[in-house]
Amino acid sequence: MRPDEKFPVVEAAPLSPVTSRWFRPTRRQAGELPEPVGGSVLVFQANDRFALAPTGPRMLRSDVVVKATMVAVVLTRAQVVPAVAMLPSVDPNFRLGLRATYQCQVTDPVRVLEGGCWDVRGHLMAYLLGDAKIRMLSLRHDVDDNPEVQQRILARAMARNELEPLVIPGMRLQLVEVSVVSHRAHASWEPPEQRRPAEDQDNGFHHRDRYADFDVDNGRVRPRDGYGN
Repeated sequence: MRPDEKFPVVEAAPLSPVTSRWFRPTRRQAGELPEPVGGSVLVFQANDRFALAPTGPRMLRSDVVVKATMVAVVLTRAQVVPAVAMLPSVDPNFRLGLRATYQCQVTDPVRVLEGGCWDVRGHLMAYLLGDAKIRMLSLRHDVDDNPEVQQRILARAMARNELEPLVIPGMRLQLVEVSVVSHRAHASWEPPEQRRPAEDQDNGFHHRDRYADFDVDNGRVRPRDGYGN
């Protein structure tokens, strides 16, 4: 999937109350519901409860659909999801991050939404940042120059996945790949004519030359020496 795509909820829409009709069964119009995509199901919400609608021609007349106030399109087929978590750094010009790729598959869409997982990328990034040891390693002053530090961060992330894997109720997760990424930001170049002199300018006034390169009285050039030699 692309980094800007959401998983597992690819679309959600509010539902208006259904108007009851005299002597006719109450039903919702099919045009009110979003169009499911391949490998997805519709999950309906009513009174903070989630449920799947019954299949078949009676779906639009079921209480799950008629009383629902929201419907979500939940992708259930396996999906490869990337996530990048930026680690803390003592150097504001240096960025270090963990890039992980997971294979995710929804096994119970109702449990997934009950657990608040609408976009799994937020859970993945929170998990990658949840190790205090990794954060301590990223705050070392030599993290940019010492390759061993980044290797320890990577080893720690892989070991944690084996011992304390991320668990999301109703979803199967498998780590496919993890790596350490870094970026050094350089100061923007400024033309010399736009730079402010460090010693020759103060509040708009220029300092005189303390070592007097030119002798006004005799018209001679003196050596540039603070002792006059």
